[in-house]
Amino acid sequence: MKKVILILAITPLMMFAQTKKSGVLYSSHPALDVVNSMYKSFTDGDIESYGDHYSKDVKIWTNGDYSESRGLEDDLKSTEWWMKNFVIDISRKGVGTPDVIKYKGDKTGTWVFDWTDFIAVNKNSGDTVRTTFHDEYLVSPENKIVKWFTYYDTESFYSQIQNSFGAHRNGIVYDEHPFIEQLKGLVKAYEAGDANKMTTFFSPDAKFYKKGGGDTENYSKISLAERFKLWEKGIGGSIARRMEVYGYPDAIRYEKGEGGWEVLSWWNHMSVTQKGEETTEKRDFIHLSHSFDDEGKITREVLWVE
Repeated sequence: MKKVILILAITPLMMFAQTKKSGVLYSSHPALDVVNSMYKSFTDGDIESYGDHYSKDVKIWTNGDYSESRGLEDDLKSTEWWMKNFVIDISRKGVGTPDVIKYKGDKTGTWVFDWTDFIAVNKNSGDTVRTTFHDEYLVSPENKIVKWFTYYDTESFYSQIQNSFGAHRNGIVYDEHPFIEQLKGLVKAYEAGDANKMTTFFSPDAKFYKKGGGDTENYSKISLAERFKLWEKGIGGSIARRMEVYGYPDAIRYEKGEGGWEVLSWWNHMSVTQKGEETTEKRDFIHLSHSFDDEGKITREVLWVE
C-alpha cells in the first residue's frame, strides 16, 4: 500500500519533470510595438514610414508557398497601390490577441503571431473589401521585420478587389474536370459510331440546338429522341468520323443567376463518305456548349458550325 501511495505522490512530479520550456510568451513586447507601428503607417498611407519597419533583405511568403519569397521592393509597390486606391483599417476585433514568443537560444529575433481584420474601402467606388489575416513576423534585435509569413483566403480577397473596381467575376474556369472527361467520352462514342452510347451522357429531357452553317439544317430545342435520329443519320451516312480538339475544353462553374456548369469546346470535325469506290473527306470547324446538371448529365447541347 505504501508503494502505491508513493507512486501516486510522485506521478505529478514526473509529469512536471517531463515538460520543457522552449521559450517565453509575452503579451507586450518591443517586437509587438514594431508590428503595431507598421500597421499604423499602412493605414495612415505613409509609405516611407511603412518601409522603415522592414530590413532591406526581408523575405515574405504567402499561404505556405515556400518555393519563392517576395522582397521589400515588391511589397512596397503593392502597399503603395493599396494606399493609393483604398482607405484601410486593420483591427483585432473578435479575432483574438497577438502572441509574442521569444524562443530559447534563438538570437535571430522575436516572433509575433497575429490575427487581424482587414477592411479596405475603394476610394472611387466606395465598395468594401474584407478579409481576416493570420501573420507571423520575425522581428530582429534591431527592431526590423526580417521574415513575414501571411495567410488569408486569396480567392475571396482577389474577387472582392475585382468587384470593387467593377470587374465582377461570374465563375471559375477549369481546364481539368470530370465533366470534361464526360465530354471526351461522348466524342469517343460518336467517333465509334455508337449512337446508343451517346444518349447515356444526356438527361432524358435534354434539349438540343444547332446554329451556323454546315450541310444539315439548324434546329432549336429538339428532344433527345429527335437528336438520336440525327446522330444515326450522320453516322450511317459516313464510314469514318474524327474530332480533333482545338485548344482545350473549358469547364465553367457560373455563380450568378441559377449558376450551373457549362463545358465549352472547339473541334476540327472530319467525316468520310463513300460512293462506290470513291471516298470523300469533309471538314468543318465546330463549337460545342454543353450544360451539366449536378449528377453529371448533359441537359442542353448547343452546336455551332462554321
